[in-house]
Amino acid sequence: MDSSGTVQIGDSNQITPETKIFAIQREQPIFKGNEYEDLSSFSIYSQPLPIPLLTEAINHVTVHENPVIKVNSIQVLGVAASGVIHVGSTRTIQAESRVKNIRQFFTDPNEGNE
Repeated sequence: MDSSGTVQIGDSNQITPETKIFAIQREQPIFKGNEYEDLSSFSIYSQPLPIPLLTEAINHVTVHENPVIKVNSIQVLGVAASGVIHVGSTRTIQAESRVKNIRQFFTDPNEGNE
């Protein structure tokens, strides 16, 4: 489990995991200590997320003849960045994950790869 990942067993009304990741990777690990003070300059964190519009009618009928959920086994390597493993029913899942990677090199990483 990492970065707002969720494992939910049983019914739920709403699941809203949210992850915002800011990562700086440098050729040499020299950091000033203030790299993350103001993230507002990166529009990825403030842009509104598009929410798809449901334009078709959905007819749904559920019959619970046996109100017990049985799962023999689940194998999962990992859940991260707003991922959800859910066994049961839920009304709403609204997940968000925003990642900004910055790679800073002292030399051109593509130099000599021609």
